[in-house]
Amino acid sequence: MSIKTLSLEITPSMVYFLRFILEGYDNMFVLTTVDKEKGLVEIQYCQSVRQQLERILDEIGGEIGLKKVQW
Repeated sequence: MSIKTLSLEITPSMVYFLRFILEGYDNMFVLTTVDKEKGLVEIQYCQSVRQQLERILDEIGGEIGLKKVQW
């Protein structure tokens, strides 16, 4: 099992919303806030659920102001 890290930049006020959404996927993703003021977060996930994470981000990207993704 390979753990990957995804770095994102989102609207700072949406960090808690993203955390709430990801927590609904019971232990599939771990969200870490890197810089709350800038909206920089990291998501740790297993490679086997990457497609699911991509779908989630595609669906809510506009709502959370997804600006930058670094796989």
